[in-house]
Amino acid sequence: MTDGSRTNGFEIRTLNQDCDRLAVQSSVAGTWFCSYRGKLLPKKHEVGIGQNELVVLRPYQGKPVIELRGLGGPHGVLIVDRADGGTRVLRNGQKALFELDCALVLKTEQFRPPGRDGAGMGAV
Repeated sequence: MTDGSRTNGFEIRTLNQDCDRLAVQSSVAGTWFCSYRGKLLPKKHEVGIGQNELVVLRPYQGKPVIELRGLGGPHGVLIVDRADGGTRVLRNGQKALFELDCALVLKTEQFRPPGRDGAGMGAV
């Protein structure tokens, strides 16, 4: 199902200088680094995410502090997995604060790993 109301994305709001060394890596797009503008006017980055795309937020130095906000249709769900354990689910408009000492993996609820479409599972 490719219903447009389930299209997800998210907004990253950078809250400290360590965010300059926070990489946004995608399974389908190039890697780029977030930026930090200052305490008075935090920088915001909007990131789209496809149905079968993984996005990894990886800190390379320090402990970036970010706020994530789920974007998308009313039925879209963004799943945020911490590399050291723990999962958070963000619906459209929900926000969560993260201090990153490890990577975050973001995906939609419809994500299917390659080769895991269910067809022929367990068949010889």
